[in-house]
Amino acid sequence: MTTTPPGRAPRPRTRSAVLLATAAALAAAALAAVALALRGPAPVALVVAASATAALAGGLLRGSDRHRDGDHVTWRWAAVAAWSLAAGLATEAVLASVGGPHGAAFTAGAVLTAAALYHGLVHWNRIRSALSDPGDWLNGVSAGAAVLAIGNLLVGDAPGSAPWWATQLVLVRLAALLVALGTAGTVLAIAGLRRDLRAWALALALALVAAIELTALLRGPGATPGAVVVVAWAGLVLVTAVLRVGRARALPPQEAASQDTTLGALVVMAAGVVILVVDALVPGENPVSSALAAVAVVGGGARVLRLVRDLAQLATVRQEARTDPLTGVANRRALVEHVRAVAADPRGALLVIDLDRFKEVNDRFGHAVGDGVIRAAAARLAGTVGSRGLVARLGGDEFAVALVDADADAAVALGRDLRRELTRPIGVEGRVVRLEASVGVATTAVGARAASGLLRCADAAMYDAKAAGGGVRLYDRESDARARDERDRVDALRRALDVDGHPRDGRITTHFQPQVDAADGRVVGAEALVRWEHPEHGVLPPSAFLALAEEHGLMGRLTRRVLDQATHAAADWADQGCAVRVAVNLSTSSLGEPGLLEVVDDALARSGLAPGALVLEITETTLMDDPDRAVEVTHRLANRGIGLSIDDYGTGYSSLAYLNDLPAEELKLDRSFTARALADPRTRAIVSGTVELAHHLGLRLVAEGVEDRETEELLRALGCDRVQGYLHGRPMPAAAFARWLRTRPVVGARSVVDGAA
Repeated sequence: MTTTPPGRAPRPRTRSAVLLATAAALAAAALAAVALALRGPAPVALVVAASATAALAGGLLRGSDRHRDGDHVTWRWAAVAAWSLAAGLATEAVLASVGGPHGAAFTAGAVLTAAALYHGLVHWNRIRSALSDPGDWLNGVSAGAAVLAIGNLLVGDAPGSAPWWATQLVLVRLAALLVALGTAGTVLAIAGLRRDLRAWALALALALVAAIELTALLRGPGATPGAVVVVAWAGLVLVTAVLRVGRARALPPQEAASQDTTLGALVVMAAGVVILVVDALVPGENPVSSALAAVAVVGGGARVLRLVRDLAQLATVRQEARTDPLTGVANRRALVEHVRAVAADPRGALLVIDLDRFKEVNDRFGHAVGDGVIRAAAARLAGTVGSRGLVARLGGDEFAVALVDADADAAVALGRDLRRELTRPIGVEGRVVRLEASVGVATTAVGARAASGLLRCADAAMYDAKAAGGGVRLYDRESDARARDERDRVDALRRALDVDGHPRDGRITTHFQPQVDAADGRVVGAEALVRWEHPEHGVLPPSAFLALAEEHGLMGRLTRRVLDQATHAAADWADQGCAVRVAVNLSTSSLGEPGLLEVVDDALARSGLAPGALVLEITETTLMDDPDRAVEVTHRLANRGIGLSIDDYGTGYSSLAYLNDLPAEELKLDRSFTARALADPRTRAIVSGTVELAHHLGLRLVAEGVEDRETEELLRALGCDRVQGYLHGRPMPAAAFARWLRTRPVVGARSVVDGAA
């Protein structure tokens, strides 16, 4: 006797398989019997019977609409398809009985049937793959035009003749069927329905009817539809009704890459171009084929142009995301990516400038004057630096200048020039403001060969200058007592990562912060955030040691530790009936590590977690360190079923081509946008545009740093899919998160893990 594991619902695969096999056998037997009995044109009685059968199928489909399982809209359109066929057959029977034209009414009903099935399949694809493409109908019309163009290219009848019109009726029905069949294939390929027998059975039924129509076309169509053709169409909608009754096991949505939305349009456009070329080269004129091919090319081209426009808008938004909205100079993200190049230059330098006592300006003259002072200061810095480097605003009253090919003397001299410019009186709105400035200078000559290290050294030198009352201060090793503390901390971190580490060095743990569905508040995932529980310094956040781990080659060991803890925690939640996906960040060095795939596979195998329950977060800057390898590795991870998320949106030099090539399912909006969305209209516009374009590209949008209800409501109104922040929960240890999780509604439960396995 077979028992079902506790907490797991029985899988109705056997029942569904029997239902589907029985339905297919009955449909095949009926088609075979009618095909043998009736080989000529369909008599009126048969047409009436087929119409009644189609109407019955529509009633069965509409009656099953009470099953609100997420796919019910697809089957509602299947009911429309059945009723459309019934109406077309009934009209055909009436016209035939009074001596009216043959075939036109049946063809109209058949085309409407295929169109309704196409619309249902498109909806199925949307809810199963998170792809929302407004050009779906345009794709269908273009594909139908391409098929008709090919058919007319091969047909030798003179346009306008009776045989030609009879052929056109068959071609129109065949084109509609092939478009629906291609869409069914797309659903199977990218919507995660390869294990759904309903999708396979529907595709098989469409293929069978298309084969029958093609056979009728090759034998020479008559004015009256053949009996086998009529019965085949009626059998199609009847099989569809049976498929709805035999529902399959629910599967989780399959995230599709953004490039999947345009592949069909490119194929249709290419087919249209080939037909036009053949028409031009082959002797004889075929204006109908050429016109239909032109429609296919125009439709496919319009879809591709729409994508190009969307990508161009996304590029504009991303550029705005790298620009400080107040001053127009680069922001912190742009600086960080630029400092990577500076840090690799043996003659690179970084200056950090702070406007002393700027708070007094805001307090005395108001924020409007303060903003004017910041804009004037940025303009003076940019004018002085010119083409020698990049000027960026770090935030508040702090700026930075990154220089390439500048030694310590040149950098210090520039720092003095900048300070001199900033201390000149600034006139804003009739007010005269005088400022002081502190400038810290760090160069790669002192050994800071990483972006984070160079920023830290320049910042330390700036604080030294501020402590001395202003001026310019050059970072040097002798005055940097913090360097010794850093070395001690690196050694302690290395020992903490050892399996048998000493308690005095603490231990590396993973805390988890929930991710919540913005629409209904259900928990959909958790982000794993590393912590260092130090016996002397308490619980240290990532900012206290991640840069050290990256600089000193410890990131690989740290990544393995976090992956192990995160996957085991997620597997434990699933065993407790609270299955949610867990997200783990990958650093630049981790993505480039040759053994990354083995590390991920090993963590999943040891924990027993399904690959679909794991999401790896990768920043754009990380991707661009080695773009070709990044694309290769991310595709290999995605092929395993592991989710991929683009973190820290707006950073890095990555192009839209790489964004399109990556098999990403998610885009994470940085907390800096979230924090300013309510107060800053420009930021709000960036968030809105990012949400819309991300959805067009098939990406889910997650907003970080949500700390209040007002911000959450705004993000929900803008279409954001998920939110993460202190509003719903601070990062918690695994055990505390599990207790918290049991008190909250969770989306997916075991289907998150089972469906991804």
